[in-house]
Amino acid sequence: MFGAMMFSWLQGAGFYRDLHRQAVESLPEGEGRQWIDMGCGPGLVTRLATARGYVASGIDADAQMVRAARLLSWWHRSAARFRQGDLAGLPAQAAEVVSAASLLAVLDDKAEGLQLLWRGVRPGGHLLLVEPTAKMTPENAAALIQAGLPGRRRRGLTLWARARNQRALEPELFTQLRATETRSMPLLGGLVGAWIFRKPA
Repeated sequence: MFGAMMFSWLQGAGFYRDLHRQAVESLPEGEGRQWIDMGCGPGLVTRLATARGYVASGIDADAQMVRAARLLSWWHRSAARFRQGDLAGLPAQAAEVVSAASLLAVLDDKAEGLQLLWRGVRPGGHLLLVEPTAKMTPENAAALIQAGLPGRRRRGLTLWARARNQRALEPELFTQLRATETRSMPLLGGLVGAWIFRKPA
């Protein structure tokens, strides 16, 4: 319950919404294509994808997260859909875009998790990963806030950095993917990264 409450609160922070919006907008407009957001939490990325024209579904193993996502979707009048499920249940070639935000870094077997996400992408589609980097520390978060981080709920950045507990992805993990295109974007002063991989058609 605490996790759902904390991340629902964090989604109200301007910096948090902005960095995820930048990541979603790095992909083409949806035009009715399918988007699946794995480990969706309270559903921010799913709602952003829906607003960009995708038929977007969020999936999370935590029932409290799914309930929070549905409530926030109703509140924001979004057509995003949510259901409970886990990464192992993601079907092969499930969507043109599969995304995961702050998911891989907390998995015990990151390589297997990455392969399951990649399997879910349709040929020619994209995998979008948004994860804190090794720079996401309480000290760096505090420095960014002190430098004038704009928007509401800025102290949420320090809470997020503490929750990550220095867990970050090693980019070498991504070498196992046979992508036709790979892009990376530093977000939030490099404390977060977005990685986009395109699957061969």
